[in-house]
Formats: sequence, C-alpha cells, structure tokens
Amino acid sequence: MDQFYNGESLMQCSDGSDGDMDTDTDTDTDTDTDTDTDTDTDTDMGSNSNEGRYSVESRLLSAYARLQLQNSSLNVAQTLAHKFQVTAVHVFELDYFHDITQQHEEVANVSLLHVGLLGCSPTAPTVAISLQCLELYHQLRRQQSSFSIQAFTKVLCAIHNVNYTQTFRDQFSIAFDIYLTILCSVWSQVDMALGHTDPDWRLRHGCLPCMFEQPNECPLYPASLKAMDGNNSAKRMANASSADLHIFPSRYMIPPDQVDMFKDDVQLRPGERGADQLTFCTDNWKAANSTEENTVRVFEQTGIFLSVCRHGIIQTVTEMHRSGKLAKYPLATINKLLDVFGDNQAIGSDIGCSLSKTVAASSIRDKAFNRKLSLLVNAFHGHAHNRKCQLQYHPMYLRGFGLEDLETCEHIFASSNAAACPIRHASHFHYSQFLDLHFDQWDMDKYLELSHFIFNNYKQAVTLIDDFTKELDAYHLSFPDQAMDFETWVTEELAYLESIASEPAHDALVVDYVEALEKLNTYQQQFDLFGTDKFLTYLPSSFTPDSGLSVAASQSTKQAQAARRAVEHHLQIQINIVEDLETRLDIAERWTPGNSDYWETLEYSRRQKFIRAVEDLEGLVVQRLFELSKANLSSTGYKLRRQISRAIIKRSGAIRTALDKYNKLTVVQNPRRPTLQYSEILSYAALGDNTTHRQMGVKYFKILRAREEITRLNVETRCLHAWIDAEDSDIKHVATELELTNPPLASEIWRLYHRQRRVNDVHHVRINRIYSLEGFTSCVPSDVTATDDSLDSVDEVSVEMIEDELEGDEAA
Repeated sequence: MDQFYNGESLMQCSDGSDGDMDTDTDTDTDTDTDTDTDTDTDTDMGSNSNEGRYSVESRLLSAYARLQLQNSSLNVAQTLAHKFQVTAVHVFELDYFHDITQQHEEVANVSLLHVGLLGCSPTAPTVAISLQCLELYHQLRRQQSSFSIQAFTKVLCAIHNVNYTQTFRDQFSIAFDIYLTILCSVWSQVDMALGHTDPDWRLRHGCLPCMFEQPNECPLYPASLKAMDGNNSAKRMANASSADLHIFPSRYMIPPDQVDMFKDDVQLRPGERGADQLTFCTDNWKAANSTEENTVRVFEQTGIFLSVCRHGIIQTVTEMHRSGKLAKYPLATINKLLDVFGDNQAIGSDIGCSLSKTVAASSIRDKAFNRKLSLLVNAFHGHAHNRKCQLQYHPMYLRGFGLEDLETCEHIFASSNAAACPIRHASHFHYSQFLDLHFDQWDMDKYLELSHFIFNNYKQAVTLIDDFTKELDAYHLSFPDQAMDFETWVTEELAYLESIASEPAHDALVVDYVEALEKLNTYQQQFDLFGTDKFLTYLPSSFTPDSGLSVAASQSTKQAQAARRAVEHHLQIQINIVEDLETRLDIAERWTPGNSDYWETLEYSRRQKFIRAVEDLEGLVVQRLFELSKANLSSTGYKLRRQISRAIIKRSGAIRTALDKYNKLTVVQNPRRPTLQYSEILSYAALGDNTTHRQMGVKYFKILRAREEITRLNVETRCLHAWIDAEDSDIKHVATELELTNPPLASEIWRLYHRQRRVNDVHHVRINRIYSLEGFTSCVPSDVTATDDSLDSVDEVSVEMIEDELEGDEAA
C-alpha cells in the first residue's frame, strides 16, 4: 500500500494546501516522498489481465470505471474478505462508521471506490470523501475559481454541524488531487481511443472555426487572427510550499526550457526604446516595462503571458518567472504558434509596433518572415499610439482583419483574476492546477459560444454596412466636386508622417556644426577676457613690506587662474567638437558669421525649434480640450471627474511652460511671430469643426473591414458546421466499437458523446439562424445537414429559448 506515495501516481500528496489567503498554517504532510511521476496510462479500463501486478493508479482507475459503469459487483471469493470502517463525508450526510468490505490483496482505496468513496490516506484511510462531493467541488471550482478548498470544507462542516479544522481541509485537498489524477487518466484513455494522441492536438483543434479547414473554401489572408498579452495578477509567493516538488501536467503551459532559450535573444525588451525608435508608444503601457525589484524578490511567478484566438479559445500560457513582460515570453509564444499553425498568421499585442522590431532582431526573424507573420496593435490600445503607428499597425487600416479588435486577452484576464487570491500562497503544483482548470472551463464555455459569436458578428457587420453606406452616400452628395478618395488620403498621410519623422542626417549635422560654432565663439570671448596679465594691474598697495603680494591679491590671482584654466578646458573641448564635425561634413574652411551658409543654417535651426515649440503647445491645448469635454459628459462618474480635474490642473502648468518657451522664440523669428497670452489659450473652448472628412474616413474603412468580416464569417460558419457533424459521427462510431471490447471506456466515451451532442445541437440551431439572416452572402453547404431533424438532445422549448436569445440580440 505504500506505493500509493512512492509508486505510479501522477502526483504525490505532499502538500494539502490549496493556497488560501486566510489559511492559518500551510503544512507539508510528506516532505520526504519520492517524486516519481510515471503513470500507467495504457492500462485498459476494466481489464481483468493477471499479467504482472497492478499499479495503484491503474487499480483506482479500474475501480472508478466500474463504478461509472454501475457494475461494482466483484466475481471473487468472499472468504478472504474483511471489513474496515471509515468516516464517510457526503454532501448532505456524514457517516462516522461506514463499513467497507476489502478483498484479499485489494488496495483500501479501491474498495472505497467500489462504493463511491475516495480515501484521504494511501495506506489506512479513516476519512473518505464521496465522489459526488468531490465532483461537486470540481464543478464549483471550474465555474468560480475564487472558491477555495477551505471555503468548501467550511460549507461541509456547517452542513454537518461539526467544527471546522485545518486537518479536514488538508484531507479533502489530498482526496481532491487524487480525484483529479483519476479524471486525467480517464481523459487520457478517451483521447487515445479517439485518436487524439498528438501532443499539440488541443492546440490544433481547440478552435474549429479557425483551424478546421474545408476543401474549396475561400482562402483568408491572414489565415488566423490571434492576440497575446501579459498579466501580473496571477502571482505566486516565492518559497510557498517549497517541499512540494511535483509538476502538474498542464495542457496549456509552454515548458520553461522553451521560454528560456530566448532569454538573451535580443538586447532590447518590448518595453524599452532603441536608438532608432522615435515613437513613444510603449511608454503608455505599464505592463510593457520591467517589474519592480521588490516584486521580483517576493514572488516566484510574477504573472502569466498567454495567447488566444479571436474566438476566445486559449492557445498557450507562459509563466512569467521573477520578471515583467520580457521579450522572451512573446518570442517563445510566437515560436510555438509558428511551429504549430504555420504560415499566414496575424497576432495583436498592445505594443505590436515595437514587438515587430523585437522579432526582427531575434533568432526567429527568418522563420517569422518566411511564414508571413503579421504583428499589429489591438484596436483599443492602438488609439493610444501615435498617428503614424496607427496607420501602420491598427487593424482598421489593414486589409483582411475584418471587425476584429484583438482585445480578447483583456476578457480572459478579467476572468482569471478571480483565481489570483487562492494561488498566491499555493505550491507550484496547485498554482498550475488552479489555472489549468480555470482555462479548461473557459475554453468549454467559449466552445458553446462559438456559433453565438459568429451570429453576433454577422449581424453587426451587415448592420454597419447598411448604416454607414447611407451616411457616406449622403456625404458624397454634399461635396460633389471632391473625389473623396479616403485610401489615397491615408497613404499620403502616412508618407508625409514618414518624411517628417526624422530630420535628414546631413541637415542635422549642419545644425550641430553651427550650434558648435556658436558655443566656440562664446568660449573664445570668455577666454579673451583673461588675456591681460594680472601682474600689470597690481598697485603698490597690493604688496606687503615683508612678504610680497598681499593675501587678498594672492587669492584673487589664484581664482583668476582657476577660472582661466576652466574656460581654456571648455574651449579646447569645443575646438575638438568643431573639428570633428568639419571632418564629417568635409568642410575645408571654417564657417564664420559672414558666410551665407552659416546664417541660413542658423535661421533653419531657429525655425525648427519654433515649430517644435508650436507643436508641443498645440498638443497640450488639444489634450486639455479633450479632458474638458470628457469632464462635462453626463455619464462621467465622480471619481473620473476628480481624476480629469487633476489632469486639467497639471496640464495647465505644462501649458504655461510651453507658452513661455513659445514666446521667447517668437522674437528671434524672421518675420517676427505674434506672442500669446495665457488668457488667450484658456479661451479656446472647442476643437475645430473641420474634422468631418476624418470621421467619414473612419466609417469608410469600417465598411471595408465589415465586408472582410462577412467573408471570414462565411468560412468560419462552414468550418464549425462541418466539425460538429463530423465530431458527433466519430465519437459515436468509437463508442459503438468499444462496447464489446472495453465497456468501461465505451461508457466514458458515450458520456462524452452526449455532452458534446448537447452543445453541438445548440450550434445547429444558431447556425440555421445564421443561414436565414438578412444579408447572408454564402450558401448552405450541401455536404452537411442543416435541418432541425438532427437535433435529438434539444427539445422544442430549448430551441425556442435559443431562438428568443438570438432575436433579442438582433433587437439590441
């Protein structure tokens, strides 16, 4: 019986803690256990083979399968059986003296499983938890990640009218871990029977509208749309439950060795600017910068970095280890996605602009280029980037992206934040277990919503095209003499922004040369002031009868000599700078104020400084006007109004500084520019009205993206429809074949079939409504059924409820 700890269990129950924040103590019940984690996953469920000795896990698995098959009667002699008693904990019942019959050489927990119980100890259990109770908590945790084991055991104690103890919580945690181990083994054998043996099968088939390609289908460019981002809520304390060394077999996590291979891959992190990066987009995102040093010291895991498809199905998850959002996390994620999904992918990130430069400087540069990887910014985050960045990376201006905003990660983080409290002090095993269960349930929920997602997006695209087309047609009639070529305008705008993004190198050097000459002239004038010998200025009173110069004269001489040496030092440095610039500009004769080139360059430099001062002042005034307009909105809450008010006050100080700089530069301009008063700036109450062209341009591009969205939805609808029919048929076929050879496994597969069929029938109802939408441009596929006759698990009432739900969405 000791091999339950030292044998073939997927995890050894060394730590009963589930990481509750309010736990009194966090004890390790077995700090010296063996860490062997091998599993006999190839043992057939319900097998009666006598070859070799059963592992404990396979025995538990067989007993669980028989119980699920409701065939717990054993055809063995009862003469060698004996009985023992346990305290059986059910959901609403508590049996202190529950008799258990144990056969000869039978593991105690196998005997318990025959009657629907699972012990809290491997050798001589005295407390056993019912499988119904464990499954109840299993489903509760999947649906509400913040519901910890401690909370559930307190509920059980209250129901059974007993005092809560830490020991019972630890016992329940041990039993729950073993229960999940059994379920993992069952799911593993089901996957093997269904042919899902590829380690990346979940990744390749997680989102059917994205990946289940159909023959003769319209090609999409990009082929798939994904998003990735990091979140620092899922932290775990360093040294928490450090005695538990087991590793949870997560289906989502990218192994640490595949992440650390990119540790020193590039010199620049996504949150830092290189010398050639003139944009300041990444400054707006706190998560893009390094995590504080105190956080790194306190936490082992400082967050997670995940990727997700546009339908919300999670692709990969990476633990951020003692760091912020470093370059290795997105690089490892991109590398994994390229290996699995291949060519023509598009990935959105809040700093996609700088991330594209990071990828271009990494070891996967050639792979990303050859497989036509596209990196862009998310729609919401993109509006905080500068205009040039938006025109290059915002999905509204890029072909093929439809109406997708690529902000799916934010929705996932809003949900996964609920698990942050229980995992903060958990062992690494339970940390991964919590997140894996949460993400698995998230994917199940999103699978149910796939057809709803397609329906809503289709309806949104059709409505948007109808409404905006009418507005644009009316706008064209208002300006009959203008071409209204919005695409050309955007191209010209981008070309202009690129042309002024950086000053020509030669012009910049010439300006530096003239400014260096100005400094050289200033230092030369200061040095010339020390040209007169101080001795010639001495008077008889400067000397004493006995010791020559007086103290005052001597001190004055020392100070003058020190000042002279300092000026001479600056002068020599400036001469070296001027000579270096002359060499780089190939100037043979030094420019003087009498040269025309000198004055032209000096005027150019003054004009550039003035233009930058005007741009800074204009930007601050526009931001203030936006803040004032937001503060006056009726929907703005009290706290937001206070924040806006503080921002307005702070902006006012910045405007004063920028205005002073502007006024100082106006007097040196040719011709002289008018000065401004602060009261004039404050009198500006609204932005200019000549913004209608830009607003219409946005609507024009949204119409283009809406048409692309319909094209993509037509493909996704057919992929989903084909998959649900194929899945129902395949699962049913495998279950039928296994009924004679392996009834327990067939029973589990039938259970899977009924669950999937129940969900797929909902998809059938919704897909039929998509086919009947006004504006549906595709045709009903001939090789899949599209009638309600195939719905065997959705009754008429359920169909009506689903249709009412869709009609409510249409009305909204």
